[in-house]
Amino acid sequence: MTIPAEDPRLDDRDALAALLAEAARRAAATLLAMRAARDVRIKADGSPVCSADMAADAAAKRALAELLPGIPVISEESVGEVAAGRVFVLLDPLDGTREFLADGDSYCVCIAVVRDGRPVAGAIAAPALGRLWSGGVHAFHQALGPAAEARGDAERIVVSPVPQTGLRLLVSRFHGDATSERIAASLGPGKGVPVSSAVKFGLLAAGEADLHLRGGTTMEWDIAAGDAILGAAGGAVLTLAGERPLYGCEGRGYRNLAFVAAGSEALALRAVAAARSIQG
Repeated sequence: MTIPAEDPRLDDRDALAALLAEAARRAAATLLAMRAARDVRIKADGSPVCSADMAADAAAKRALAELLPGIPVISEESVGEVAAGRVFVLLDPLDGTREFLADGDSYCVCIAVVRDGRPVAGAIAAPALGRLWSGGVHAFHQALGPAAEARGDAERIVVSPVPQTGLRLLVSRFHGDATSERIAASLGPGKGVPVSSAVKFGLLAAGEADLHLRGGTTMEWDIAAGDAILGAAGGAVLTLAGERPLYGCEGRGYRNLAFVAAGSEALALRAVAAARSIQG
């Protein structure tokens, strides 16, 4: 089904983000119920998948069919079954499968609505951390209980002022890359904190970190929700060419270009300039 970019459900982006948050929360509850899953297999791209990925994928799609009927869903676990139109959902039902399998806490569900190549709303649910982030026009955080039930009201969040020195850097626990390390070092001393998955975007949006760089391979469903949330909180995601990422790029297999996520556009542009200096 083709959804027009003028679909009235897209007009209230904060309400749209709240619906995505509920869908992500339901899928996150499924992940908690499947916490003991260890039936892992390796996909063609070399990444692991287990029954928890598939169960969360089904839960998220059921929720989206109820909450946002008719909007096509492109999921990591069923890519190729749906084409990217002007409006579609990007879903990663378990971002951080390696973290999940290693009994870590920073795995999550990521869901975003994309319109004309850019995310207009997103949600990230990290059930083991008890956290749910969402964003449309504004960004929000809500606590989750031990069964991923919502606790209290969602509260507005914004990025924190970026320090001139001593940046709080978020680094990938399982996917470090030399390009990111060189760029980060050129920006001055900072403290690197290892975190898996798109949880990094939630921490940036809540003002708990300043910068994340990624020169290695990522996929659109890994970052679209975080892009929406961080932008709504006052931060920015830019490619190392200094442009905002585009989504729905079937021609490159939904792979992202190298990017920086930062607590301000100014800091993101500093990282872009550093990347150009290193590469040029």
